[in-house]
Amino acid sequence: MTTILEICDRYRALYTGVVYDVLEKLGHPYQVLASDLRPLRPGMVISGPAFTIKGISDPTGDPDLLEKRIKLFKEMTHPCIDVRDCGFDMRAAHYGEMNATLGIKHGVTGAVIDGGIRDTRHILAMDIPVFARYFTPVEAKKRWSYYAWNLPVTMRGALTSTVTVYPGDFMFGDIDGIIVVPKDLTEEVLRKSEELVDHENKARAEYKSEDVEDVYRRYGTL
Repeated sequence: MTTILEICDRYRALYTGVVYDVLEKLGHPYQVLASDLRPLRPGMVISGPAFTIKGISDPTGDPDLLEKRIKLFKEMTHPCIDVRDCGFDMRAAHYGEMNATLGIKHGVTGAVIDGGIRDTRHILAMDIPVFARYFTPVEAKKRWSYYAWNLPVTMRGALTSTVTVYPGDFMFGDIDGIIVVPKDLTEEVLRKSEELVDHENKARAEYKSEDVEDVYRRYGTL
């Protein structure tokens, strides 16, 4: 039986373009998150099951926030990806150094924040892959708070206005974008993506030394 760690490692050897092509052929073309969710460094890759978090505006300050945060992070398990639906808020940072520190402690291997982050220099020093919408020094306290987690969340999409992410859906992202692979399709998409990469590698090698039209007839890729 393939373990989740093996699956994560094998996805990291792929790239989002090939995974998207496979998902589209399987009838799931709308699984790409908004194109303005960018990695902090170009080489960052996220690969793992989603731990979903829903946040809401909170102008008064949640008196139970500390208790919520402790409980939330204790429920995270390796090698999950911290996926945050920030409720379309654009005012504050929804993720920062302490979030990254606590996440790493409890097994988080990356984060997708559909909102803002701060303490970015510290996060970069941790070398945890993080994708976010924008940067800001603004504190979230009395502006935004955690609401619930481990439930379906709504993230902005690239081809549709939103994409629903369910707990355990497989998150795969690189410099080109972030793909949400439905949980039940994780291994099938992985297998078919690896087959497609092998197919493309053969075509690349033959294009270097053979007639372009002949190679295209054999492989159907250009």
